[in-house]
Amino acid sequence: MRVKLSHWIVAPARPKGSRRLAIAISALAVLVLAFKTWSHLPPPSLLILKMIRSMPAFITASVLGASNYIPSAMALWPNPTSLTTGEQYLKLSPSFTIEFVSGNPPSDLFDAMSRTKAQIKNDKHQRLIVGRGDADAPHLEAANFLEKLTLQLDGEDEGHGVVKSIMENIIVDAEAKDESYRLQVPADGSSATLVANNTLGLFRGLTTFSQLFYLSGSTIYTYNTPLNIEDKAAFPHRGVLLDTARNYLPKADILRTLDAMSWTKFNVLHWHVVDSQSFPLEVAAFPELSRAGAYDASSVYTVSDVKEIVNYAGA
Repeated sequence: MRVKLSHWIVAPARPKGSRRLAIAISALAVLVLAFKTWSHLPPPSLLILKMIRSMPAFITASVLGASNYIPSAMALWPNPTSLTTGEQYLKLSPSFTIEFVSGNPPSDLFDAMSRTKAQIKNDKHQRLIVGRGDADAPHLEAANFLEKLTLQLDGEDEGHGVVKSIMENIIVDAEAKDESYRLQVPADGSSATLVANNTLGLFRGLTTFSQLFYLSGSTIYTYNTPLNIEDKAAFPHRGVLLDTARNYLPKADILRTLDAMSWTKFNVLHWHVVDSQSFPLEVAAFPELSRAGAYDASSVYTVSDVKEIVNYAGA
């Protein structure tokens, strides 16, 4: 992910687990309920159906009822390129580990591995079904435990000693960027495997892996195993524009947006920070610009604010 300040590329954005886009999901769900009340959709709805195809899978499946969509209530977002599932439950072991087997992991990949474990343990997400997690409790008693996720490189970085960091793989030209990965989660308790051509692909796969798990009581589990996913980016540029020149956003909101973008695999944040409406950016050489140009004294991004946002994006 990259952050663009006005029209200048400032830094890669942070590969970090993040919050769910609950508001967006709720809004899309309202659209779904409206569509389901219509017995015949008018011709303009063909365009809307194309939009629905990009919705979270549990919404799409409930609208279209198609067997090739992700099974109902799975929290994968965006839809992977290919997904096959079984019907068995699998519990996450209390001693679950993530292991990189292709040399020494670069620091940002190691951090992503640690964040993935923390995300799964602290998310407390329950399935979107009647009874929520309690409905799955009877199926969990006999379920196997998943002890390990193994990460492996299967591309140009494999066997070359020094493994490129996630950031190094992010900042290449969009057309040359490879974010593909393959994820397998067996049902018998043997190690899950995540294979990619580079660390960026491994990071995308870790994001997907963290979305597979739910909570029932104190048990973290997934279902529909054995599970096989093959995924790659549909578009090289997947961006979000924040226009803080016209609508000032607090720094915390921008940081939270970076988290949400990472969760949903967006890769470019375009920060339109100044325009004729306001100049909320502090420029050390010309302090009068923000002093006179911001909406008010509290609606200013200081030099330290910008550094924090850029560092947060690239950490």
